[in-house]
Amino acid sequence: MSQLVFDGTEETLVLIDKNGKSVGSWHANNRTDSHATLHFVPNGSLPFQDRTAPHRHSAPNADTVNGEYGSFGIIRMMPFDGHAGVGVHAGRANVPDKSIRRGIGPDHVTQGCIRTTEDAMKAITGVMAQDPLLTITVKNNRRKR
Repeated sequence: MSQLVFDGTEETLVLIDKNGKSVGSWHANNRTDSHATLHFVPNGSLPFQDRTAPHRHSAPNADTVNGEYGSFGIIRMMPFDGHAGVGVHAGRANVPDKSIRRGIGPDHVTQGCIRTTEDAMKAITGVMAQDPLLTITVKNNRRKR
């Protein structure tokens, strides 16, 4: 079973296949909106709800490059600490957020999720279809707004 590793300090997301081999590493972030109830994903190993394919949305433009989740949708973690729907996704590739940083792409704020690149989601989606995605290990994460 494959897994992801997110490092909050390095701002990287690494995909590791069932053989323990790194498939790729991409920029990712866990910057959250000031109104989000989840300030950051806690350190530790969290299981995924979506293991073989990302969850897709029916809302118009949600699953687009500039949409909320990116063109591949979201890979949701199992609910934890009262939070459901938290996951890994892309999106907002060319849309700056309203923070002072005006983050775009992986640096655009979320409601608690880890945001990464379209390239990362494409690779992860391809691997998880053949090698189910079990967990994400989060390390060195902290509140960043």
